[in-house]
Amino acid sequence: MASTRFFAVALLVIFTLNAFLLQTESVSCCLSYSKRNLDCKRMKGYTIQTMTDFCDLDAIIFHTKSGKFVCADPSKKETKRTIECISSRAKRISSGAPQLF
Repeated sequence: MASTRFFAVALLVIFTLNAFLLQTESVSCCLSYSKRNLDCKRMKGYTIQTMTDFCDLDAIIFHTKSGKFVCADPSKKETKRTIECISSRAKRISSGAPQLF
């Protein structure tokens, strides 16, 4: 009897944990592309999102200096320019070259 109770509780914990993980994963996905302008000066980095069971589209998730996220279409020229800008800024920082702000 005790083993049946233990099994039922363990099964309940597994289902609850699985539902929580699925919910957490879907929150971190871009569901559509933002129409906002991508100002490189406001961005501190980016993440590449690929299509998975949880995320329905490919996207670039830009991280702003104010802590927000902007979802962008990876095929757009503006998105590619912003990635280049962030990458070149990172190279300047890592090489120790002086920066102009």
